[in-house]
Amino acid sequence: MRKGIVVAAGALVCAAMMWVGRPVVSAQGGEALGGVISSQEEGKMEGVLVTARREGANYDVTVVSDAQGKYSFPRTHLKEAGKYALKIRAVGFDLVEAAPTVDVTAGKGTTLDLKLQKARDISSQVTSVEWITSVPGTPAEKALVIKQIASCTYCHSLERVLKSRHNAEQFVNVINRMQRYYPDGTIAGTEGRGRAQFDDNEQYLASVEKNPNWGYVPGANKVELGKYLATINQSGGRPLPATFNLLPRPKGKGTRVIITQYDMPRKDTVAHDMDVAPDGTPWYTDQSRPWIGKMDPKTGVFTEYAIRPLPATSHHKFAGASDVQVDREGNPWFPTTDDTVPGHFGLIHKFDVKTKTFVPTTGYAGKPSTQFMSIGPDGKIWSGFATFYRIDPKTAAVDWEFDWTKASNIPKGPHSGYEIAVDPKGNPWITDFGMSAIVGVDVKTKTVKYFPTPTPAAQPRRGKIDAQGRYWFGEYTGDKIGMFDTNTEKFTEYDPKIPFAAPYTASTPDAQGRVYAPSNTADRLFRVDPKTGEIVTYLMPVKDFDTKQVTIDPVNRKAVWFANERNARIVKVEPLD
Repeated sequence: MRKGIVVAAGALVCAAMMWVGRPVVSAQGGEALGGVISSQEEGKMEGVLVTARREGANYDVTVVSDAQGKYSFPRTHLKEAGKYALKIRAVGFDLVEAAPTVDVTAGKGTTLDLKLQKARDISSQVTSVEWITSVPGTPAEKALVIKQIASCTYCHSLERVLKSRHNAEQFVNVINRMQRYYPDGTIAGTEGRGRAQFDDNEQYLASVEKNPNWGYVPGANKVELGKYLATINQSGGRPLPATFNLLPRPKGKGTRVIITQYDMPRKDTVAHDMDVAPDGTPWYTDQSRPWIGKMDPKTGVFTEYAIRPLPATSHHKFAGASDVQVDREGNPWFPTTDDTVPGHFGLIHKFDVKTKTFVPTTGYAGKPSTQFMSIGPDGKIWSGFATFYRIDPKTAAVDWEFDWTKASNIPKGPHSGYEIAVDPKGNPWITDFGMSAIVGVDVKTKTVKYFPTPTPAAQPRRGKIDAQGRYWFGEYTGDKIGMFDTNTEKFTEYDPKIPFAAPYTASTPDAQGRVYAPSNTADRLFRVDPKTGEIVTYLMPVKDFDTKQVTIDPVNRKAVWFANERNARIVKVEPLD
């Protein structure tokens, strides 16, 4: 059933659409479906992901087989009786029965053993990390492909690159064309979900073909990249690698997890960000379309609100919303494309959940350039790249503004402030991926502090500050998970030991003090225990894994939420230990 609501809101209009799932019909508790997974090659198999989706449902559930090959779906997660389709993820293996289905009944467990066989086409299963580590090339050549702020793997996997037949000259044209897409609003998955979007920056597009470089790393030359790619793809009749350097399947604690994926109602949504309200409701945005949405975590019901389209005379060709942060009252705040702001990321708005209206922020001394946000300990909203803006949530007006890049005590260089975070004292910090540093500002004195990361050229990207004042972040080109203690001003780095893992961001700690960071190139979610240094690795159910923000559930602090923007889904990860 679909229900539409239209609400007038001053200069903006929102249209709410609701998608409703089927009612729960079975009792809680016990096993709904389980069995043993085995193959002729390995016998009983540990670390195989099994995903079940009920016919007609908008979500699926994944569990992982243990050391005895046992997989088990609890009735708490397969709540409804019906016919379920099953699929697996175990690189190098296929199901003997290609598309098995099973009937799950109310109040009675079902057993189904699964037989696996060697995969007919392993190349369609491997991750970008497994591709790049399996082909020849120097570390510098491979870094041209992966270690970029907006690399090939930012929008799609390396499979499409390495299965292509372009020669070196043709690759330069391909790179030029790829640069014309808006990277934050373009996703190319393999499931027919996501959307490609051309950039609307006329000045930038006019300069694309004239610019010999690509990405954001100085000296990353298109011609050199094209030459290298033409040596590892299928041009000239070259075959694919005979063998792949495969990452290990999950083991031990990595198998103790339940993962639920919910389909967003618009399959072309590019949900760059997601946050969770104090009541446990996930909110998300669409990076290249003017929508914001939420999902009821108990029912899986989605409600979306359309922001009024830009006028025909707008200097922006398309609109979208960026980061989203939900305040103490449950109101989401987000930047959205606005004619008063030159950049696409836009002007910060609040969506008032009670009145269903959009409220723009005001009081900027300069023209705001914002994408990411943070909420301080006093509830105030923070944003900004070079200039920090602090917004009073009661008035939606800026009450503090400061450009940290003009401080005399920071080194000269290509500073690129990225995600802002606020410590328990109310002072803002930001990752500077241009110079690989963490930067902080004292609100009272406007003193700027500057701290380079221990790993050179680590390019810290996104992250959050916890209640203890520890800034957790992903070291995107350093392949590590970083922590900077704003109290002691000391770094700690955690190494998952996966080359080209490119951790993108990091969460705050869960109820047990553990922090989560995603690897979009390896389709994995890392869990770091700061007390022991242990890193547990969870494999994701789909090959196209791409998330930019990971949030701990504020109600059940054992669960983790994020939006998988490459296939337009909201994902809940529940560790069982």
